[in-house]
Amino acid sequence: MREIRLCDDAELSKVHQLCEDNGLGIEIQGFYNPNLINTEESDRLLAEYKNALANFKGGKSLHAPFWDLNLGSKNPDVRKATMKAFNYAYKIAKELGCTEIVVHNGFIPNTSFYEGWVRNATAFWQEFFSDKDDSITMMIENQCEEDSEVLKMEIDSFNDPRLKVCLDIGHAHANSNMPVADWITTLGNRIGYLHLHNNHGKLSGRPSYKNDEHLGLDMGTMDIAKVFELLEEYCPDAVWNVECKLDYIAKAVDIISELGYLPKNKTR
Repeated sequence: MREIRLCDDAELSKVHQLCEDNGLGIEIQGFYNPNLINTEESDRLLAEYKNALANFKGGKSLHAPFWDLNLGSKNPDVRKATMKAFNYAYKIAKELGCTEIVVHNGFIPNTSFYEGWVRNATAFWQEFFSDKDDSITMMIENQCEEDSEVLKMEIDSFNDPRLKVCLDIGHAHANSNMPVADWITTLGNRIGYLHLHNNHGKLSGRPSYKNDEHLGLDMGTMDIAKVFELLEEYCPDAVWNVECKLDYIAKAVDIISELGYLPKNKTR
């Protein structure tokens, strides 16, 4: 059965009840800031989440810190900082009973040859997983990548079921030169997790950082119904996570239900 979750955007109280009412899971984003790593504030936040989710029945995933990290960097200090952040996220995820962690590659287009970057990334993942069990899958999210190739190479090079792709369809639409449909068909069952939101794509005359709007599913230029059909065909086992801005998230649940992708016994 398809699993659907909602992103809490670091504001759990605003989506918790919506998840409960619809039998949905949750993606915890309260720990994305690397300044929280191994701090008293992190301990306080962890206690809050544990208390709030003590009786939560849905699936849980965690978004790891991502600012200024790069797991395939040529700089060993950057890779070390990335490893520290990912190990921190893994510890938090274990505490909260999460089954997936979403991470960013940190890959910067046009600064590295894919082959060399992927060699560093493969070595990074070998070290990371050397002391990990199989209870958590790491999901690598596309952000600024211009196409799907580096993610495809990274997954195939490491070749371990504990590492899969989190396809962020909004990032693909806003930041890449490759149609979202091609991302889906090219990556196929490498995709284990999804971030679902809409935007207007690359707009001329607008700074590129403003393209990633995180709008409601019916508000941008992506044909969401067509995207959903492709997801069903090419990665039917992937976890769906709605990552619209919180003002649009309830409507997104309704749209998913209206399109027939939310089990009938899971609607309000």
